[in-house]
Amino acid sequence: MIPKAYLTVSVDDGHPTDMRSAELFQRFGLKATFYIPARNLERELMSVHGIREVAQHFEVGSHTFNHTPLNRLSDEEARAEINDGKKWLEDVAGREVVAFSYPKGKFRARSVQLVRGAGFLGARTCMSNVNGFPRNPFLWGVSTHGYSHRAAVQIRHALLEKNFRGMFNFVFTHRLARTWSEHFRHAVDSVEKHGGVAHLYFHSWEIDEQGQWNDLTRLLENISQWKGLVRLTNGDLFKLWHARTKKGGQGSREDKEGDLPLRNQQESRGAV
Repeated sequence: MIPKAYLTVSVDDGHPTDMRSAELFQRFGLKATFYIPARNLERELMSVHGIREVAQHFEVGSHTFNHTPLNRLSDEEARAEINDGKKWLEDVAGREVVAFSYPKGKFRARSVQLVRGAGFLGARTCMSNVNGFPRNPFLWGVSTHGYSHRAAVQIRHALLEKNFRGMFNFVFTHRLARTWSEHFRHAVDSVEKHGGVAHLYFHSWEIDEQGQWNDLTRLLENISQWKGLVRLTNGDLFKLWHARTKKGGQGSREDKEGDLPLRNQQESRGAV
């Protein structure tokens, strides 16, 4: 019996171009999680009206209050960023927020404890080439970042992050793919055959800057036609992790991958 295969998509930063991504997800019947901060000094944010419109159709997750990397903050500052960001988004969206994403993929061991203490069910990192369930839901990796990194960059960051499973997967599952769309197709192929989680994350503003809306559209249309994948939001995955753990297991050997290291996480070049 082949283990279940899951598909999830997450979009970071709450940029106004997220509205375009939301339209594509709706067109192809896909679920997604949008991680949105209250403020971002680096980039424009969607209006409150836009956030509420997205929240009507998709999951919204917290990205702190000011989109500040947590590894730069004291525990007191980090706690405020995490808690205030959650409360603000819940007030805007009018619903509970259970999913969290570390800004720029950077955090400390203590950050993980603070996110858990704030009442989230799980947290997404930016660790790449990870196609399975983690042992810790607050250290959830991704299959693919929607940005085409050179192979040398992928391998270097995997080594810096001690993401040895990801480095192995990049070579043998993702086949040293040169483009992010090809990279993710390999993830989907593998997960369909062996079980696990195919997780694409991207920034809409980055897709826009790179002129890759056609690439994204073709990929989403393609994966929407793959019937062997259970479509979930990030929050759905976190809930599934807890349900499986409560029953006494974290999944089969085929779809379970080890914890990511608890250290300052380095994000791959081009991801913000």
